[in-house]
Amino acid sequence: MNSGKESFSYSLSDIDDMSQMARALSSPIRLEILKLLNGNSRTMSELSKLLYVSMSSISMHTAILKDAGLITIIPKPGMHGAQKLCGIRAGLITFEIQEKSEKEKKRASKTLDIPIGQYVQAEIDAPCGLAKENGYIQMEDTPYSFFHPEHVQAQLIWFTTGYLQYNILNRDLQNLPVEMIKISFEVCAEAPGYNNDWPTDIFLKINDREITTFRVKGDYGGNRGINNPSWWKDSNTQYGDLEILSICRDGTYLNGNKVSEETLASLNLREGWYFSLTIGVDPKSEHPGGMNLFGKKFGNYTQDIRVEILYQ
Repeated sequence: MNSGKESFSYSLSDIDDMSQMARALSSPIRLEILKLLNGNSRTMSELSKLLYVSMSSISMHTAILKDAGLITIIPKPGMHGAQKLCGIRAGLITFEIQEKSEKEKKRASKTLDIPIGQYVQAEIDAPCGLAKENGYIQMEDTPYSFFHPEHVQAQLIWFTTGYLQYNILNRDLQNLPVEMIKISFEVCAEAPGYNNDWPTDIFLKINDREITTFRVKGDYGGNRGINNPSWWKDSNTQYGDLEILSICRDGTYLNGNKVSEETLASLNLREGWYFSLTIGVDPKSEHPGGMNLFGKKFGNYTQDIRVEILYQ
């Protein structure tokens, strides 16, 4: 399965949960449903037609998948009444048969989630705005909103050009040998409404050092974001791509591709109390198409900016 979305890990100490997940994956029909939902949300009636299975069977199979946490099911208004829209939630499932020792579990990794509204510095240009779970934060299209105290509640941030800077606590880097630091976030371009063909170049810096500039294909819409609140309009931006930056001993990688010779050592990540992550759009880039940054209450990925420290 695609490893972009939520990850689920089970061991023999979680026998009930492991059994429920195994049951959900034991049916060829349910595996076909997951395959159809990979990258596309679909209604139950669409699944029924594509799989030549009755609606009652689809309802039963999707309920099992939902109970296991593999998919989401949300109501979607339609011309002939509300329909149920299914979207995939899980990206990676692991079953550990051999138990790790408590010492290994503690040293394996540490995870830190940083809400997207907790930036420490912002320099942005309008059109721009912020939204929290239950509405907009102050007024749209004015940078003033980015400095209002409510900005820490943001679950969706968009702007045309500029940047956001986040400070990441480095305490967990101090005492154990680190193998890799993974930083993941959901992002897309920013166009009026949405435009799936609207490329934009987004840059990343660590401790003010240029790491890479990558391109996203558009400002994605048309299919409703799995986590979007009900008040968010279908005509707006809906979801983004999950980007994974991996800082290693031999260089830095984006989604598995090496993009920089900067390493864990060269970036001085242990100095001081934190290291910084800067993400933004340069107005001088080839495609300065703005950006949307998603928190866990918007888009398709139920996470904020996630920092995972993997130890040797």
